Amino acid sequence: MRFLLFMGLLASFAGLAGMADCSDADKRFVHEQVSSPTFEETKTNRMYKVKHGQVCVVGNALATDGMRYFLYTIGPSVRYIAVHNGLNGHVQMHGPFRPE
Repeated sequence: MRFLLFMGLLASFAGLAGMADCSDADKRFVHEQVSSPTFEETKTNRMYKVKHGQVCVVGNALATDGMRYFLYTIGPSVRYIAVHNGLNGHVQMHGPFRPE
């Protein structure tokens, strides 16, 4: 049930016309985390109520495979990354990450 709620929230945010692209620093952070050999170990079922301005979108610069990353900034020092597969609609949440 939680997964369906998360999918609904993610779909509603993905449909917003004003969803911001991430800054260059955030894009580097996401790509460093995703390409890390330990990224799969960070998978979580944790969910947060997302407020406007807490989410930005990073397209996959490595391939045009429909993958998009959503960076969730929770407070000043905690981040989560949602990996959205545009081909089958599957979403995986990873984190928490602490930016350096």
